[in-house]
Amino acid sequence: NEAPYAGALCCYMGVGEGSLIENFLNIGTVNGHLGGNIGRHNIGDVTNLIDLSDTEEKTQGVVDDLTAEDVANGKVAYILDWGQFLGIEDYPSPLAEQTVSYVGDAGYATMYDNTTGYVLNGDVEAYVATSNGKWLSLTEIENVPVETPVVLKGTYYNKFAYDVPAINIANDLKGTDAATEADGTMYVLAKVEDQIGFYKATGTIAAGKAYFQSASGVKAFYFDGEEATGINEVNGQGAMANGQSIYNLAGQRVSKIQNGINIINGIKVLK
Repeated sequence: NEAPYAGALCCYMGVGEGSLIENFLNIGTVNGHLGGNIGRHNIGDVTNLIDLSDTEEKTQGVVDDLTAEDVANGKVAYILDWGQFLGIEDYPSPLAEQTVSYVGDAGYATMYDNTTGYVLNGDVEAYVATSNGKWLSLTEIENVPVETPVVLKGTYYNKFAYDVPAINIANDLKGTDAATEADGTMYVLAKVEDQIGFYKATGTIAAGKAYFQSASGVKAFYFDGEEATGINEVNGQGAMANGQSIYNLAGQRVSKIQNGINIINGIKVLK
């Protein structure tokens, strides 16, 4: 070519039917005039090219928002749909047997399985929940027994089917083994205006999820850290006339209750 090309996968790839590059990881430095995953290519069908090497010039469809830490914590394995035994295997591999799961962008999820228990690996934590009618209190458990709905907190993890012993801890969460229509008393985990909590469900709750059931009529149950607090229903009328101080989540004082989460006399409420 007019200039020497070097690449971890190949030095040059031309156009043509069936030319496809996807799910490729390079962590080794490429020394060449031009380098990276692919020295040069003329195709547009490129997906998930990840280059975490010290190569000076990385071009041709490289995913560039990842770090070396993402290799160890399981993020790269999840993106590439490869396997990795987190904490044991330093790198992901398309041949590894251990699937990597992702909790989700909110950092929380729920899980329920009526056929098997699970040992969890990675940075994920599992919790059961109890209610006193006004808030949910979360208790961490080490592993998840069969038929035990839980809240998961973390990022990337392995999930191993295992005969986990039953736990002697109260749990007010319920689980779905099939798609379930919400009946007005069910609350599912969601993120609303950056606030994680159990919000009143509408429509269908997917199978394999946990939910909380309450006839109290509150709009949501939210939690900060390891505890959850019930948010009582508000009538939406301006509260300043009653001498109440109302703030939004940014700490700005407002004249009346706004849609979303408000802080009234130091208490979070949801409209």
